Amino acid sequence: MAAHPAPAPESQPVPEFPLLAIFAGLIVVAMVPICLVIAAPSTVTLIAALATVAGFAVALTALLARLIGTES
Repeated sequence: MAAHPAPAPESQPVPEFPLLAIFAGLIVVAMVPICLVIAAPSTVTLIAALATVAGFAVALTALLARLIGTES
């Protein structure tokens, strides 16, 4: 009588990428220039806030593109 094969080892769950933590961090960091615009409205703080938002958008898009591109 043949022996039963050993059961396959359980696969370890792969941790998901912490997108929630990234978005939370971006919100916290983006609050600084936004609060500066509210506290001291000027052209310089407005430009700093817009640059921060644009920079984060570019960085997040590049990060997500790299993550999505590696799955294929």
